[in-house]
Amino acid sequence: MGQELKEKTPPNHIGTIIFQADEQIENTPIVELGKAFTLRFDNLNADEAYYYYTIQHANADWTASELFKSEYINGFDEVRIRNMSNSSGTLQSYTHYALTIPNSETEIITSGNYLLAVFDDKQELIFTKRFVVYEQQADVQVDIFRLRDLEGIESKQRIEIGVQTANINSRQPDHDISVWALQNFRWSSARKIPKYDYVINQNLLFKYDNNLIFEGGNEYFFFDSKDIRSAGGNIAYIRRENLYQSILYPNFVRNGNIYTYGPDINGNFVIQTTEGLNPNTDADYTEVTFRLLSSETNYNFYVTGLFNQHQPQPIHKLEYDAINNLHQVRLRLKQGVYNYKYIAIDSAGYIYVNGVGGSHWETENEYLVLVYFRRFGDRYDRLIGVGVGNSKQIQN
Repeated sequence: MGQELKEKTPPNHIGTIIFQADEQIENTPIVELGKAFTLRFDNLNADEAYYYYTIQHANADWTASELFKSEYINGFDEVRIRNMSNSSGTLQSYTHYALTIPNSETEIITSGNYLLAVFDDKQELIFTKRFVVYEQQADVQVDIFRLRDLEGIESKQRIEIGVQTANINSRQPDHDISVWALQNFRWSSARKIPKYDYVINQNLLFKYDNNLIFEGGNEYFFFDSKDIRSAGGNIAYIRRENLYQSILYPNFVRNGNIYTYGPDINGNFVIQTTEGLNPNTDADYTEVTFRLLSSETNYNFYVTGLFNQHQPQPIHKLEYDAINNLHQVRLRLKQGVYNYKYIAIDSAGYIYVNGVGGSHWETENEYLVLVYFRRFGDRYDRLIGVGVGNSKQIQN
């Protein structure tokens, strides 16, 4: 068993990694074979440094595949990212980088899981991001239900999956086909669904496995900083030092409270500014202060969301302010609309993902299902189907 190819978080001078397929808002590229997708990021040192990229193919379980580069790339990688531009009229200077694939040097010709790595000119690894490329061979149906068991009925959601295999010549679908599901495009939530329960008209139905059950969680908190000089959008007040500072209204611990609906974008963020036309180079950075009202000191609290790849680092840890009875942290973030949540970690290192927010069956979540195909003798997992379901249509 090989080593899992994980996403590496960037150093502090790299900000605002956006990675999406054209015309998708999800900041996780789910790309049809042959279609374009773009990576963007900022270098806050603003020194026009050179960055390079490599692309690695992976199996369904994110271990490195056996394929040679020439079997999944037409052309080559290890190429410099040439599209770079400097910020305009901002207090925080930065260099903005953009990489679109396919380009004149790199075209992906094989479906499956991929890891894109960005290096600097000293060949030091800066960060990595996952993406998937699919070929639409199988129709995938995703439905969301309340739990049948009384234990968890108030806090969990259950998904059911149907995979139509009429277009696939598979004599042993239980060996050839593997199915993975994840919640809100978070790779940390991905789990393999071991086996279908039955087949009707070449439709594989996954209904009863425990891996189909997810904690509902809660809606994300949000703030809106696209107007850098005025409060609003959950920003309590603004002040100006070297950069503008956006101090958010304090959040409460919601674990144990009843569910209340609040629209969110499931942990995502969108860069926007009222001050310029092109948010990639005209949006400024503000110092955002997150505040959590709690006297709890037995846990460490971290703020997390897609802005830190759902992998909070030491800079995202909240510090306790005993005078005001709250935990707080200040982060430098580009203007826009952000979703975030708090997680709690105990002294043994155990992570309570919903320890602050609580978990409810009513929560609106998006579920992504990925279907892979590998015949006996094949050397890699093809990604042959993608399905998405939303719990707004949850069924009893």
